[in-house]
Parts: sequence; C-alpha cells; structure tokens
Amino acid sequence: MSLIKQLWIGIIIMLLLVLGGNFVISIVTAKTYLQEQLRLKNIDNANSLALSISQMPEKDPVTLELLITAQFDAGHYEYIIFQDINKKPIVARNFENSQIETVPKWFAKQIKFEVAPGIAQIQDDWQQAGTLLVKSHSRYALEALWKNTKDLFDWFVFATLLSGLVGSLILKYISRPLDVVVDQAEAIGERRFIVSQEPKTKEFQRLVRAMNTLSHSVKQMLEKEARQLELLRRDSQTDRLTGLLNRTHFLNLLEVQLTREDAEKRGILVIAKVLMLQDLNQQLGHNQVDQLLRAIASVFSDLEQKFPGSHAGRLNGSDFSLLIPTDSPIDIVSTDISQSLNFQLIAGGFDKIAIPLALCSFNQGEKPGQVMHKLDGALAQAELKGNRAVVAVDETPGYTQHNLNEWRSSIEAALAAEEIRLASFPVKNTDGKLLHLETAVRLKLDNEYRPAGYFMPWAVRLGVMASIDIAVLSLAIKHMKNLQQDLAINISALALCDAHFREQAIALLEAHPQEAKRLWLEFPEICVLRHLEELRAFIIRLRSLGCKVGLEHVGLEFTQFGNLQDMGLHYLKLDGAITRAINTNSSSQSFVQSLCTLAHSLGIQIIAEGVSTDEEQVVLLKIGMDGLTGTFIS
Repeated sequence: MSLIKQLWIGIIIMLLLVLGGNFVISIVTAKTYLQEQLRLKNIDNANSLALSISQMPEKDPVTLELLITAQFDAGHYEYIIFQDINKKPIVARNFENSQIETVPKWFAKQIKFEVAPGIAQIQDDWQQAGTLLVKSHSRYALEALWKNTKDLFDWFVFATLLSGLVGSLILKYISRPLDVVVDQAEAIGERRFIVSQEPKTKEFQRLVRAMNTLSHSVKQMLEKEARQLELLRRDSQTDRLTGLLNRTHFLNLLEVQLTREDAEKRGILVIAKVLMLQDLNQQLGHNQVDQLLRAIASVFSDLEQKFPGSHAGRLNGSDFSLLIPTDSPIDIVSTDISQSLNFQLIAGGFDKIAIPLALCSFNQGEKPGQVMHKLDGALAQAELKGNRAVVAVDETPGYTQHNLNEWRSSIEAALAAEEIRLASFPVKNTDGKLLHLETAVRLKLDNEYRPAGYFMPWAVRLGVMASIDIAVLSLAIKHMKNLQQDLAINISALALCDAHFREQAIALLEAHPQEAKRLWLEFPEICVLRHLEELRAFIIRLRSLGCKVGLEHVGLEFTQFGNLQDMGLHYLKLDGAITRAINTNSSSQSFVQSLCTLAHSLGIQIIAEGVSTDEEQVVLLKIGMDGLTGTFIS
C-alpha cells in the first residue's frame, strides 16, 4: 500500500473519531438536558396544580375532574392522576396516541426518555386529601432531539466532505516533495541514478540528500569506470600513434560490412601507403615522421566524418585505409580523397613525400580476402607509377534505379501495397533459451523482396525512414498476435527525430497494450551521441507502455555510460566487429568484460551480435555476456 493511501486512511479514521465522537456526545448531552428539563417541568406542574387543588374549598370529584381535565388539555402531558390517601385513582387523564409520525420508530426506540413524574401532596385544611402524579409528554422533546440529530448529521457530512477537500489540497501540497522522493526511489530501483532538488520539508530533505549522495557516488564511479573503459577500448581497437582503428578491428568492420543484414550493399575501400618509411625515419628522424603519420591520419579522420558510416584505420606502419559504404562513383571519391591528402601534405611541408593511393569497389557478399586482394593489386599498380599516383578499380555492377524519384516511387508503392515482410533471427540467453526474435525488414522492390541494405541508403536520402519504421512496427504487432515469442525491431535515428513518427508509434502501442509488453525496440548507438534528449524522452514513454528498449550495433564510440545512467535502457547489443574472433584477442576480451561489468551495475543486459564460431561463444559467455545472436546461433 502506498504512503499516500496510508495517510488518507489515517485522516479518515481521525475524522471519524473526532466527528463521530462529537456526534455521539452531542446526542447524549442533549438527551440528558431534555430529560432534566422534563423532570423539572413535571415537578413544577405537579406542585402548581396541587396548590390550586389544595386551595379549593370544595373538593368534590366533579370539580376536581373539571380542573384536572382543563389542565391536561391546556398542556402537553402523558398523564395526570389524582389518588386518594390509599393510592386509589379518583381522577385520571392519559394521552392515548403514543405514535410520533415525525420521528422514525428506530430512533424513538433507541432514544427512550426515562423521566420520573412530578409528585405533590394535596391538603384538605390540615389533613392529606390525596397525591397528584403529573408526567409531561416526551414527544416534543423527542422531536426536538431528532431535529437536532438530523442537523448535526448534516453538518457531520458537510464537515467530512469539506475536510476531505481541504485535506486533499493540503496533502497534495505536502506530498509534492514525497512525489520527488518516490520518483527518485523508483529510479534507483530501476538502476537510474538521478539527482533531485532537495525539498524544504526537513524529513524529506534528509532522505533526498542521502539519495542524491548515492546517485552522485554512483555517477562518479560510472565516470571512473567509463574512463577506464575508454582506455581499454583504445588499447583494443585503435592505433596509439594516430588514434585510427588498428588492423584487427578495421578488418573486423570490413567483414561486418560485407555480411551484416542492414549494411549498405556497396562501398569503396581505400588505401594510402607511405613509400620507403624506414628511409624517411633515417632522413627526417622519428619525430618528423610521426608528425607526417599524424597529418595523414588527420586527413583520414576528416574523411571519416565526411562520409557517413565510414571507418578509417592504420593497417600497419605505412598503410592507411578507409572503408566507405557508398554507391557514389569511385572516380569522384578518389578525386576528393587525393585532393584532401595532397593539400594536407603541402600545408605540413611534406610535399615531396611519395604516397600512392589505391581504391576498389566492393559488393556485400564478397569475402574480405577477395576485397583486400583487389585493393592490394590496385596499390601495387599505384606504387609502380610512384609519387602520388591514384589507381581505382571499379567492379561494381550498375543498378537499375539511380534516380531519386524512381526510388521514392518504388518505396512508397511497396509501402502502400503492404509489400513488406519481416525476417527473424533468434537471440538466446546463456542457458540457450530464446530471449526474442530479432527482425529484419524486407521490402518488395524490382519484383523481389530486398533486405534493408538494398534500399535504406536511398530511404535515408529521401527522408522516408519514418514511414518504413511505422510500417515495420504495425507489421510486428500484427505478427505478435499469432506468436508466443517476443519480437525485436529496429528504429532508425531519422524516425526517432520525427515527432509525427513518435506520436504514431505511441498511439499504436497504446492501442495494443499486450503486444507492446512483448516488444523490444532497438535504436542505433548514434542516437546516444547525437539525439540524446529525443531518445531519453521517447524511452520514458515506451517504458510506461511496458516495452523493452535497447541500443544495437554498440561499438566504436560507445563509452557514454554517464548519459545512460538515468535513461533506463534494458539492453545493449554489442557490434559484431568487436566480438569477431574475440577468442584470439585478449585486449578485446578485457574491453568487453569491463563493458559487461559496467552495464550490469546499471541493470543493463549485454547481447553479442555476429557470433559465428563455437570458440567465440565460449569466450563471450565466460566474460559475462547475457545473450548471443549471429549465424552460429539457431
């Protein structure tokens, strides 16, 4: 039971005790007062009537009866009896109708007046003539008491309602700091260590201050662990001198690009080689050569930012490479890269350094060895030409649709005709049980259901990703009505930033609450880096509907745990480039193990993508992974 309900119960009990006690005491006091007044009235009336009779010279029965009858009719009496000295009634008058129509029977039965009659002695000269008994009728006292009781009850009800209204306002005002405390306690229970403003109420202030101290301590711990994690990431994935990706991780990314379901289907691989590096070390010195290498690395870093989704790496001492997922013409890309590289070398005073450049195109499905073989052949030709020769090898077949309008028409037609499907892949936990089915969208284009990598680059350029994502969400909910398993679907960064999509998605999930509780919604890690506020607000609404929320393809840039501790993510999916051949890479094992430890401290599950061998699975489970997916998982 909530604290608010307990406070309300206490207030109601207190009101019942105070007002109920006052109600009972008032009735008892009024009854006692009326009984006493009736008793005094009986005595006064008896004495007054007895004195009148005693002063009569003749006390014959007829005169006595007339006098007593006149007194009885003039007042409100239950009875008047005149007895002789032997207590034998001489004259008696009684009120015959005992029913009181204005007072309920149950009330009259419960409130019964016990009033003694007035007794007076009648004298005849110096002798006693008899005894007079007078008792006033209690009906008017009963009616007065009933009216007073009704008025008191009405006031009791009014006071209760008024107290409830005023109490609600007061309790709402007092409980405002309590709401903050409750929210923060719930957040800590969900491993979200937020900091709240201290309320003015002293008791709540101490509690919030203690919780804020806890949150601050956890935040410091997370920042410390994140810094350590960043160091491990650099050791396992990057080249120390240039900061570019090392050979192992770069080749892993190339393999993922060639095999991942939602990766772009075409791309360009670039390599630049510093000729005669050993001779340059002797001629220029190590410091000067290091400056040259860092200058080249800065060019590749700038190119990495220029081409979305690209990766720059240093394959060895003299070779720099760039992976660009794109369908742009290779000659345009080669010209751009060559000009950027030449400009940087001239600006740095290295205009006489020979750096041949080679490029080759690739298609998804090719083997990494095949692509690297093509690139090495192109580099050999460039080396033969010498200096800063550029050789480009383009073996990519042409596509039928290169016009944006044609792509738009094809995608919109497929969505309008509901020519969309979901392929599914199992994601299992450490016990081999199914966590959920990860779905991948298929859209019918060119008379064939195409994977996401075929049309997604064009959909991004056309700005129709929100339409595709809402169609996927609708289809997933429809499938879940006939499925017992949970489903995971991907939400693009463009859809996340679309307010109309967010409202559509929330309305759709609210209309299907049971299915919403079995949905796992995944966002790319770029959302944490560039769209943090939109992601945080959307996650809060999704969690309120029971959805599980996570990040997919977590990889190179993900050490932003300080931004996650108040978001309430349920899980992270680690990019296949990090888990690839992890059984042979001790530095990657240390990085992933630290990542798992830090994520678990926030209550976040870690799932490995792209598991392809039994050896990888054994190592991943050993270092703390919570789930696995990939070609090896079935």
